[in-house]
Amino acid sequence: MRKLKKAIKLVYDNRRYIPVYIMSAYSLFVFSIYLRQERLTGARLFTALGFLFISTALLTGCMLGLPFMKKWMKRHALWINALFLLISPFLAFVMVETMVGNTNPDMFKRYGLYNLIWYIVIYYMIFALLMNIRLTIIIGTVLIYLASLINYLVYIFRGNPVIPSDLLVWRTGLSVAGGYELSFTKDFLASSLILLALFAIAYMLEDRFKNPRLRYRLIAAASFALYAVFVFHWFFNTDLIKSKIRVIDFFAPRYTYSSYGTVFGFVANIEAMNAEKPEGYSSQEAERILAKAYEGQIASDDGKNGQVSAAEEKPNLLVIMNEAFSDLSLIGDYRTNIDYLPNIRALHEDTIKGVLYVSVFGGATSDTEYEFLTGNSMAVLPSNSVPYQQFVTEPTDSLATTLRDQGYYNIAIHPYKPTGYKRDLVYPLLGFDEFISEKDFVNPHTIRGYISDRESYSKIIEKYEDNKDRGPLFIFNVTMQNHGGYSSEQLFSDEETVRLEDYPDFGYVNQYLSLLRESDKAFSELIEYFRQQDEPVIILLFGDHQPIAYSGLYDIMSDMELTQQLKYKVPFVIWANYDIEEDYIEAMSVNYLSSYLLELAGLKITAYNSYLMQLYKEIPVINALFYMDKEYRLYPLTEDSQYCRLVREYKYVGYNNALDKKNKLEKYYYLH
Repeated sequence: MRKLKKAIKLVYDNRRYIPVYIMSAYSLFVFSIYLRQERLTGARLFTALGFLFISTALLTGCMLGLPFMKKWMKRHALWINALFLLISPFLAFVMVETMVGNTNPDMFKRYGLYNLIWYIVIYYMIFALLMNIRLTIIIGTVLIYLASLINYLVYIFRGNPVIPSDLLVWRTGLSVAGGYELSFTKDFLASSLILLALFAIAYMLEDRFKNPRLRYRLIAAASFALYAVFVFHWFFNTDLIKSKIRVIDFFAPRYTYSSYGTVFGFVANIEAMNAEKPEGYSSQEAERILAKAYEGQIASDDGKNGQVSAAEEKPNLLVIMNEAFSDLSLIGDYRTNIDYLPNIRALHEDTIKGVLYVSVFGGATSDTEYEFLTGNSMAVLPSNSVPYQQFVTEPTDSLATTLRDQGYYNIAIHPYKPTGYKRDLVYPLLGFDEFISEKDFVNPHTIRGYISDRESYSKIIEKYEDNKDRGPLFIFNVTMQNHGGYSSEQLFSDEETVRLEDYPDFGYVNQYLSLLRESDKAFSELIEYFRQQDEPVIILLFGDHQPIAYSGLYDIMSDMELTQQLKYKVPFVIWANYDIEEDYIEAMSVNYLSSYLLELAGLKITAYNSYLMQLYKEIPVINALFYMDKEYRLYPLTEDSQYCRLVREYKYVGYNNALDKKNKLEKYYYLH
């Protein structure tokens, strides 16, 4: 027994073990969070205690004095240290994927190499700097774990992992992080045990090289530099990413990451952010176009255009982008048992209606949102990109900034998760002063689990009442009631259920149209409330895209070319509680709508707004797929026509506004 005590000695009163104490405290923190975050069950307690037991054993092992083990490890230090240095990148790779629950064997088999290469870069860099294997493993593993922890937290808060553009808005991210609750999963515990295992092993290794000679340091640095240059060239200057990753899912990056690995998916998103300049683009050319369009506008005393409110006051602007709002009559003559938009059809006085063209069908709400707020069509951005996810990374001009500069208080409302499409980060950058999301609704009325339009519009009224003293208001409300996920289930009474007369098999279309009828009722109630208000108010309602429910109807159409045009039509309605000239607009794309609204309200406009309204007169529709001339003739976006110069110039201006952040011509996008 005495010999055993001499052979095993627990060393704990040495400064060398401070990192072990820190790791011990962290493991206790993880244990406590996991244990208390949900109702305690036997299985949960067993998992928590298992984590605590293994982590304690690993960290205690760091402080055990085992002379025979130390002697053996010192004798074979070269091979033992080299072995663990080699396997550390792979274990770090497993640690990162395990943390977010990505244990897809196919991903590890097919794309493991393209992830592993980057983990080697990290460990190789640290080793070249320190020439110490123990510290390389410890520091490299801890740094990768911390990066993975950030990715994990973003994932549980937002539902998607970290993407490159997040790194450019980290301050905004920190400002909203306090509103979320920390939680850990079983996968997180397993990942943390990998960290502790690598830490404990590295801690017990014997130093092989002390004070290595300068030539060894130079060799290590030079070899790392060569390796890093090779890796960066292979990933960013060849077709590797395009050949290996078929589709980068910008809407839900978690699918890209789970299919290809976290690091490979992240690197692919970096590559995707490098949008190519349009051929012939220069900031000087963009300035020439904007300056010409705005000639005489800047020198104007008041810059006002369009109609002015009867009271000569700045009107409150209430904009509703209604989820999947679409009039079926715009795509065909479909008979229904009852009208699904009776109240909107009955609006005539002080009302402007029209057809709006968007760039997306059945989804991608944020693209339409971006086009409306900024005036940048998806036609000027890279194909399949998601601006909110990729490009809005700093304060950006928008309808909100133009209104803010004229004394407006800007409120965004979205009765769903604030993290969707990074709205919690993007809205402040676009100039909104306040963001209301689902967490700000108390016991709301829901339909199919979504907060109803009636409830969403009640929030508009509530915010209007609360902020009357702030001056004119701009409220931008993105609804959720009619979101996809339709079925044939009857949601309302027989009298309130809309049915297609000639297509009995399309029950999901019936459900959608019945939901639309509820939206119509809610909008009518909103109109009636503001009809009674003395302050001037303009309400704009438009759809973000057609519902996916229409897909079945398009499948039975014979004219595929016409189908592709019809898919992108949605209605819009503008109503004011004061006199405005009634009108019907045959065709307008959503990128012009905010400029049109500013002119209608008699407000000041920017040079960019002025340019857009002049372009609208020649090309009233331009989206990601096609454009229309003033005779409503349609041209594919890639087709040559007499309007190619105007389209090309719009791409120059749009590129400067959205993507060329170093040379952005700020003075043309903001009021003076």
